[in-house]
Amino acid sequence: MPKSLISELSDTQLDELLAYVPEFSENNLENIKRLTHQKTRRKFSMKKLATTIAAAALFIATSTGIFAASGGLDDFLARFNPNFGEFAIAPLEPAYATDQGIRIEVVGAQQIDNVVLIYTIMQDTTGENRLTRHMSPDIELYVEGERMSSGAGTGRRLRFDRTTNTIYTERILLGHDHMPKTDTIELLITRIDCFEHSGPVRRAFEGQWHITVNASDLGIQPILKNNITVGNLNIEHLSLSPFGLQFRGTHKYGGIENFPNITTELELNNRRNYTFSSRGGGLCDDSFSFFSFATEPIDLQSVTAIIINNHRIPLPN
Repeated sequence: MPKSLISELSDTQLDELLAYVPEFSENNLENIKRLTHQKTRRKFSMKKLATTIAAAALFIATSTGIFAASGGLDDFLARFNPNFGEFAIAPLEPAYATDQGIRIEVVGAQQIDNVVLIYTIMQDTTGENRLTRHMSPDIELYVEGERMSSGAGTGRRLRFDRTTNTIYTERILLGHDHMPKTDTIELLITRIDCFEHSGPVRRAFEGQWHITVNASDLGIQPILKNNITVGNLNIEHLSLSPFGLQFRGTHKYGGIENFPNITTELELNNRRNYTFSSRGGGLCDDSFSFFSFATEPIDLQSVTAIIINNHRIPLPN
């Protein structure tokens, strides 16, 4: 905690901050302890407590404003060890937006083919602790002003910090097939949803969070195959990247109602198969699209074959 902020708090506020929010900052905990050492612990009104916590939240909001610019991605990755962190690129400058008192910041991103990886920090800066562990921003992808979101994606919460009311997430989003490679990705968030198990998805916040972030090219090329037949599936385009497998085409199953479940796995040269656990798809008349998101990075050089519905598609070494 900066000395300027500490000096503005009374002895009682410092004492109560230690008592009520001991996890506020591990790095500064010892400093706060020293400042409050041997002070008499007294009861303190909830109004003053709210003021103290709001000040703490303001400090966190200020510090996260320089998170990306100060090499914060490395700290983020070291702290949470996310699955796909090795592919993320830090923004060249802070990439964030604030609305409704909710600040959303992107600290890392990457695009491979039409799949986008992003790491976000979402925080309630009002000190009212309005976020819960069940909330997640609904993110739309844009490139050069054109909407690229396909509606498909996966992600996981890396941590929900109750003390600072902050959510840290790893997200992988699927764009349209024609999504071009670009140096910058535009993210538009118009709502934050709440996914509580006890009821349906509801909108917790509505607003306009527009964030532009760079996604420099790491030189990783996906494995591409076009115009192949797998049973009754005519696959027009197939793409395998470290983030997952996707393909689209037409089928001959006599209507949507007869379309079977699709199984996908990868044959690896270490003699074990990679089975996807997160899958989805879409159908329209005789056409279909399908995606299998990886739960850990796929080493493309170790893949010897793609297996779809028990049909083996060999890949060159």
